[in-house]
Amino acid sequence: MTIPDAAATARDFLARTGLDPTLNRILVLAAVAGSDSPLTAREVFERVLAEHRINRVTVYRILDLLAENSAVNRISSTDRAARFCAGGGRWPNGHSLFHCTRCGEVQCVDNDALHIDARTLNAALPMHINAIDLRLDGICANCTAESGTADEKQA
Repeated sequence: MTIPDAAATARDFLARTGLDPTLNRILVLAAVAGSDSPLTAREVFERVLAEHRINRVTVYRILDLLAENSAVNRISSTDRAARFCAGGGRWPNGHSLFHCTRCGEVQCVDNDALHIDARTLNAALPMHINAIDLRLDGICANCTAESGTADEKQA
């Protein structure tokens, strides 16, 4: 997704949800939506600051507002820094997270790639599932390639 596409998507989303599509909100949401991996608030701030003068606190407040309105997902990570990733559109059936226990990288994983079917789960379980949000821990492809197989690292 290119930044102009992310900005247009952000503007449309804000308009649909009734949130005023201010330039700052559009830029913050576009920064998150334009990323292939979850971002910390600091990373979002730095990306927006590269394009537009903005206050760090403003970015934090906008991220909170967007999380409260389900425009972004707020993720707790092992390094105690919340990370933010786009919700909805990109992953129509939701997405989960992969956390590399070696380098700390967090990646979004399409739930379709995990073969998770919410309809099957709803039929099998005595509850109604609205969303599936899993966290997978392991060794990422880069770390595995740098020093052999994941089995060697865990030994």
